[in-house]
Amino acid sequence: MSSTARIRLRRDTAANWTAANPVLLNGEVGIETDTRRFKAGDGTTAWAGLSYYLDGVAIRGQCSKMTDGDIEIGSQGAYVTTGLTATLDGDTAYGMVLGTTDTFGLKNNSGGTKLFRVYGSIDATDGNNSTLGVKLAKNGTAIDSSECRAFTGSGAQEAKLVTSWMVELADGDEISLFIANHSNSTDLVLKRGRLIAVEVRA
Repeated sequence: MSSTARIRLRRDTAANWTAANPVLLNGEVGIETDTRRFKAGDGTTAWAGLSYYLDGVAIRGQCSKMTDGDIEIGSQGAYVTTGLTATLDGDTAYGMVLGTTDTFGLKNNSGGTKLFRVYGSIDATDGNNSTLGVKLAKNGTAIDSSECRAFTGSGAQEAKLVTSWMVELADGDEISLFIANHSNSTDLVLKRGRLIAVEVRA
């Protein structure tokens, strides 16, 4: 007569693991039931100090605004937040949510520090022949190396602004888009914009 043995691994939600912060035995596995990630203990390091054993799903998020929105500039050449609210694509997001400090941004909600490839674009106009600029911003601070500029042309022609950069985000950090009018202090009209962040793995 044959018999079958079944085992159940130690499991709990990510928040409960973090709150309890236990030391797992050497080789003992702890599973986060809500994130589907797990850690393997070494017998000495508490939960918070252990790395996830395997991250099977890349952390990612994307948001967009596809309708017109007014952006208050204030002064020529100054990079400002759009002040607008994007829509998170909840079907593809994993470990990222819509920004809370800047609602035209993405927030790392994965529980760990990750390196992201970030892509952002804005189509905007001020109704004049103007040079506009876009930069990525981390936690409200512009990343100068990510700057891109484009010309609006005459009338209501739109500047097509695109930027991309790799950015390290700790849990709770946000990435967003800043915009500037380099020709004058005229306010802008955003026609459409999007922001995408995908975890970079070695």
